[in-house]
Amino acid sequence: MKSIFTFILLLVITFSAHAQSDGQYLMSSNKLEVRSGPGLNFNTIAEVPQGTQVYVMSSNYGDWSAIQFKKMNGFVLTNLLTEDSRIADAERAAQEAAAKREAAKAAAKAAIAQAEAAKRAAEEAARRAIADAERLQREAEASAAKAIADADAAKRSQDAAARRALADTEETRKALEEANRRAAKGSSVASNPIESTTPSYGSSSSKRANSPKAASMSVTREDKYSSWEKKTYKSGATPKSFNFKGKFDYKLDNYLKIKVGKNTEVVVKLYKMGQTEKQDELVRITYINTNTTQFIRNIPEGEYYLKIAYGRDWRENIVDGKRVGTFTKNALYEKGVQVLDYNTVKTSKGINVPSYNLSLDLLPNGSGYGNEDQDNISPNEFNDLKG
Repeated sequence: MKSIFTFILLLVITFSAHAQSDGQYLMSSNKLEVRSGPGLNFNTIAEVPQGTQVYVMSSNYGDWSAIQFKKMNGFVLTNLLTEDSRIADAERAAQEAAAKREAAKAAAKAAIAQAEAAKRAAEEAARRAIADAERLQREAEASAAKAIADADAAKRSQDAAARRALADTEETRKALEEANRRAAKGSSVASNPIESTTPSYGSSSSKRANSPKAASMSVTREDKYSSWEKKTYKSGATPKSFNFKGKFDYKLDNYLKIKVGKNTEVVVKLYKMGQTEKQDELVRITYINTNTTQFIRNIPEGEYYLKIAYGRDWRENIVDGKRVGTFTKNALYEKGVQVLDYNTVKTSKGINVPSYNLSLDLLPNGSGYGNEDQDNISPNEFNDLKG
């Protein structure tokens, strides 16, 4: 009796020592006799039908394994146990389901990212379409206004020509009547010569021998920029006359895209607006050649306006101790009243970074595109680095 009690105590200790490391579910390949100890000399305490799942706590008893069946513990022959395929299948199914679940999550995440990218692209395309439509509308309105002005000028010229033609006809009629009247009278008196009341500036009808004569005039055209230094810059360069370094924010991938037409070159000055006009700050100066598209990038956040110089033949000189630059042919200087808002907008889907497109050229009448929205300024106002 004492030996059986000792073995049971050892069995409890063994179960505790090996339950965590050897525990697994197995299935009986035949009918199992569960005995109270690891040997045939121990009593049978239960029977396990074939194909029943049991929990193996330890297999460290030679040919015997300690198992748990229902609410009892006992020993069975190890060679009568086999792996329970149902558990393995369940584990595999669980792993496959987990893998499919992760794959579905990844696919959903990628689809959401693609949808957001497509939405951003659509918003950008819509914004560009609106900007292009507004530009085309301004150009069409400018062309219509010019056509109306040209038509009015043509009508005035036509009316003036008609009035002159009518006056000439009336004068001819009066002259013809006077000639017929004199012919009818048969007058033998020669008509008196008509003397001009306009000064002849050196000529004299009497031609006196000793009368003074004026020397012939010599008129030449003076080029006031002949002493100025002619400069040629690549598109995107800053003219040296301004002695200015631009300001950049490389964290912002924004831009001002400027397309220059065939009739002019331009110098564009980009001003950041302050709380007052005195606090306006010059941020960028860019020279752009004819038939060129130039990007002004990395513009710091804020609201901006433009000063634009149109023309050809850029020259620089020192005037009153200050170096200045100007176009000497077809020059036109304008200050834009349109505000370019480069402040980023934070949304629930990220940060919206604004960018703008601008088309510049000289119209045949010598004015700039969008002239109705711009104020003319002087070359001195353009050369001033302040707003």
